[in-house]
Amino acid sequence: MTWKKVFEQQLAARGGVASRAELLRIAPRTVLDGQVGRGALQRVFPHVYASRDAVLTDQLVLCAALRHAGSGAAISHVSALHLWGVRRLTRPVHLTVDQSMRRAGAQGLVVHRRNGFEVERDTCVVSGLPVTTLPRSVVDAWPLLPLADRRPLLLDLVREKRVSTRALRASLAERPNVGGHRALAQTVDLAEDGCHSELEAMGVLNVFRHHSLPRSVGQLRMQLDSGRIWLDRAWPEVKLAVELDGARFHTDPEARRRDLARDSSLAALGWVVLRFTYADVLRDPDGVRARVLAVYQARARQLAHG
Repeated sequence: MTWKKVFEQQLAARGGVASRAELLRIAPRTVLDGQVGRGALQRVFPHVYASRDAVLTDQLVLCAALRHAGSGAAISHVSALHLWGVRRLTRPVHLTVDQSMRRAGAQGLVVHRRNGFEVERDTCVVSGLPVTTLPRSVVDAWPLLPLADRRPLLLDLVREKRVSTRALRASLAERPNVGGHRALAQTVDLAEDGCHSELEAMGVLNVFRHHSLPRSVGQLRMQLDSGRIWLDRAWPEVKLAVELDGARFHTDPEARRRDLARDSSLAALGWVVLRFTYADVLRDPDGVRARVLAVYQARARQLAHG
């Protein structure tokens, strides 16, 4: 059997990649260097090789990154979000190891060191690879994400029940110095307050938490004849609800019909529903707030004399 075949078998047995130390256990140094020099092996990261013909898929690159770092490493940060199915894989690849481990990064690879990090305790296995838990991955990745993506991503994950605000707070407590800590804590608070989208978050921050308005409830659950619904913002004491409409309300006739039918069902129960768009909340928060307050006060007077 040729050395080329020997190396191919060894690579296949290790998921397509192998470290230099692993290959030196089955071949002399001169043979390995010869294979690398002739291009029979391609370097993925320093001292980590794949077959010349191997396609460097995301999975193969992540395996190679772990081979480079050695035992005790896990996929983390934005790279972990890829394994969790949240974002596509980008470069550089990010790993986390314990603070005591002196593992160097490389071009296209960042190695983070963390006090008390243990793969067995702090990670899960996803697609056969060790990866930091989803709450921890979100917290770690927060300062590396594009600013416009941060809050929507976290709100989506909470809305989809893929991660809880309690778990996010626990992970954030372990990273008090993470970049953007204040904005991250605020976003977790918004999620706890019932914000399920960027539009709702903007509404709460720009309008509904203003000192001029009574405190509102987010995602108030209501039971209608047609089924259970959740109101974006509500003041139950005066039976006032606010719904925040995205583009779908204006472009999807069926969605608009359902929403208006829901408004009619709420009206039959004595509720008043106000609808605002993203543009309303963003461009005229004072106007939105003034209208909500006026209706709130009118409803309070009606109910007091009812």
